[in-house]
Amino acid sequence: MNEGKDKDQGSGGPMEMGMGMAKKMMAQMGMDDPNPMAMMQKKMSEMAEGGQQPPPMMQMCMGMCAEMLTAIKRTSEMASFASPELHGLFAEWLGSRKDRAIQLLQKNGAMDLTDLAKALEISEESAAYLLAHLAKGGKVNLRAETISGGE
Repeated sequence: MNEGKDKDQGSGGPMEMGMGMAKKMMAQMGMDDPNPMAMMQKKMSEMAEGGQQPPPMMQMCMGMCAEMLTAIKRTSEMASFASPELHGLFAEWLGSRKDRAIQLLQKNGAMDLTDLAKALEISEESAAYLLAHLAKGGKVNLRAETISGGE
């Protein structure tokens, strides 16, 4: 086995591999700070000084980072208002939705996500989260299939 190759490329998931690549690029650019955002900001400012537009991939990455930071800020702000009582009420409500989902699935068998969400009176995104949580706990099995016209 080539242990040096695994060490250089990162043997973890995509995040570890991406961070490893970013650190290599920063070292090549002579940056001591192992912060990918700092690297992208430096590169973008260099491009702006030269009158160039950043590549679409870099623009997309910066946009995604900005969206994540906004979501984290919003979550932090909302969490500051959540008292232990509200956390308890939410856990109670979530438990009742889980129980109801299991009852519906036992009664109806396999269900479409849209139908389950409507029956639970929650969004499809919330129903997907709920199902993933139940599947992780071994309470339900998830099945995926292509939709008509899907490739």
